[in-house]
Amino acid sequence: MKKIALSIFVLFFISCGSSNNDIQSVKKELLIPAYFYDENLWGQLENLKRGIIIVNPNNGPGDTIDTNYVQRIDTLNKNSQIPIGYVYTKWGARDLNEVKNDINKWLDMYNIKGFFIDEAANNEGNLSYYKNLYEYIKSKGDYLVVLNPGCKTNDKYYNYADVIVIFEDKFKNLNSDVCNKMQKNSAIIVYDANKSDMEQAMRIKCKYIYVTDDNGVNPYDSLPSYITEEINLLK
Repeated sequence: MKKIALSIFVLFFISCGSSNNDIQSVKKELLIPAYFYDENLWGQLENLKRGIIIVNPNNGPGDTIDTNYVQRIDTLNKNSQIPIGYVYTKWGARDLNEVKNDINKWLDMYNIKGFFIDEAANNEGNLSYYKNLYEYIKSKGDYLVVLNPGCKTNDKYYNYADVIVIFEDKFKNLNSDVCNKMQKNSAIIVYDANKSDMEQAMRIKCKYIYVTDDNGVNPYDSLPSYITEEINLLK
């Protein structure tokens, strides 16, 4: 998922591969794209007191510190929520030094606990790019690395990410068997889903999940109307 400040962003999708794992069920956790600036929404988010929260001030960290985000991230940390910083990679086409520069900006300006690596490639040809990036991040500390190709990926990518988003799309395109493998290290992000759809999606056995009834060009500019029910369905 990609966002430019508080304005329009476009989702891109690429072809999917395969993955593997051998567990049948896992305890779930929320992976929430907080692509909004509204103070009331942030208050609701903080009151959840759980979840991995994707923070995105300006299509990444931006060039200057936003004191509102400093406060918000500090509150998330106090709540034992996990704030992670958004970084895009253009499916491996963005200059790796630019990406690393964004990593450094995040660490210099905000007290984040990991990174959401967006627009990730999923083919073996780009594997070395993400291996390099993963090793660079881990050299800075034990930061969580979430990779987002938005669909299933080459199995080797799981060596260079802690979590991979294997589905990001509307509910109508979700298959119930999307997470039958690599469950502990996989995530799905589902939008344009009503409450009944959400209840169905929550049965999928990925460890990390987010379902929202939001839609449009930015389906992450609010929280789900059923967020309390969604949390209650986490197992």
